[in-house]
Order: sequence, then structure tokens, then C-alpha cells
Amino acid sequence: MDNYTYTFPKQSKKFLLQELIKLRLLADLKRSFLGWLWLLILPVFAILTWIFMKGAGILEPGKMEIPYTAFVLLSTTIWALFFDTYKNCSQIFITYGKTLLVNKLPINIIIFNELIVGAVKFFIPFIFIIIYFLYIGISLHPFVFIFPIVLLPLQLFGAAVGLLTGLFSALAKDFTFLMDNFIKLFLLLSPVVYTPEVSTGLLTKVIKYNPLTYLISSPRNLLLNGELYQPMISLICALCVTILFMLLTRFFVINTARILEREGV
Repeated sequence: MDNYTYTFPKQSKKFLLQELIKLRLLADLKRSFLGWLWLLILPVFAILTWIFMKGAGILEPGKMEIPYTAFVLLSTTIWALFFDTYKNCSQIFITYGKTLLVNKLPINIIIFNELIVGAVKFFIPFIFIIIYFLYIGISLHPFVFIFPIVLLPLQLFGAAVGLLTGLFSALAKDFTFLMDNFIKLFLLLSPVVYTPEVSTGLLTKVIKYNPLTYLISSPRNLLLNGELYQPMISLICALCVTILFMLLTRFFVINTARILEREGV
């Protein structure tokens, strides 16, 4: 196990990453009649759920500049990028454990593979969202072209939380179950189906100190009006998340063998 580290040539790493991306994307099409259509169907179900709650008076989303349907469609798609990246990175050692051990693959390649696949699966429904926005007359800010850059810290945060979850799951298997449900609960504590300005007592404080408030609201605001949400705090959150992701990636590169041994691979 101590001899796990293996140096791949740069060209081999590039080829490996390309092949992993292809396999990962094609795997989601197997044994599924609808395949990637689920990327469009699931957001529709989410929209119908939240519209029902709003119509029933259960949810007060706060004042917004665009129709609620469009707001929820965009926000839940952004949230899905965070959640899917978290989920996939938390299961890296389950999914790739034997491959990492037998073939001595660099784990950073696996991590970047999950980031790229997550981004591809995000931008498929996102393109349809853009078309829908233009169809109903919602104008997009010219800064839409830097939208992916502003969105990146959210995905890095999902990857970081996922990697930490995978690490602690090596100590206790039920930690993944606990974190999965906590992350789902966090959907209700983040400005996904309501605006950050919503005022409901304790929720207001939670929103203020929740990093997802800034990581979700900033790309959404940039797309609609060309501004970050509370720019200074958003930039600080983005910087902290990026540093955390880099440190965790380095930690996993160094300690892959120990973690695999702990996982019992």
C-alpha cells in the first residue's frame, strides 16, 4: 500500500481523463429508457412542487424580478449542480476504489472527472433554461459569458463537502446517510426557492451565515442583472472554497492508500 503513488505522463493523464468522462457520461444512458431526459424532467417536477406550495400559501418566496416559475427553474438547476457534485465525490472510493488500487490511478484525475461530468450534465438543462427565458421575455445580462466562472466555486464547494463525507464515511458508514439527509435539509435553508431577502425571523440569520446563500445567489444574480450578490462576501466565500478544495485534493492525493485501506478495498 505504501507504493501506491505512481507518476503518469501528462499525455496519459489527458487521455485517461477523456476516457473517464466518456465512460461516466455513457454509463448514465445504460439501463434507462429516458436517459438524459431525466435532466429535464426532474426540474419540472421540482417546479410543480414549489408552485403548489406557493399557491397554497405555505411558502412566501419574497419579492423577485422574474416569474416564480423561472426563478425556481434556474435556482433548482444551480442547486442540482452542487448536490450532484457532492454526491458523486462522496462516493469516489465506493465507485473507483478497486480501480484506484489495482491500476494506481491518480485520484485527482478522478476528482476532476467528476467535476467535468457534473458541469456537462448541468449545462444540458441550462441551455433549455436560457431558451425558455428568452421565449417568455426575460432578458439575460451580457455577463452571461462569465457565468460558468462565477458558478465554479459552488461546484468546488460541493466537491469539498463530498470528499470530506467520503473521508469520514471510512470511519463510520452511516455518516454518508447522515450527510445526504442534512444536505437535502440544507435546500430549505438556502435561497433556492425563495430570495435571500426573505424575512422570517431565525431563517434570516441562517441565510446570512450560510455560504450557499452567496455561492448560489451570485451566479443567479449575474445571469439576470450582471451583479454579484453582496460582492465582497461572495468573493471571500469563493476564495475560501477554492483553497479548501485545493487542500483536500492534495490531502487525498497523498493519503489515497491509507483511505483505501480503511475502506477495506
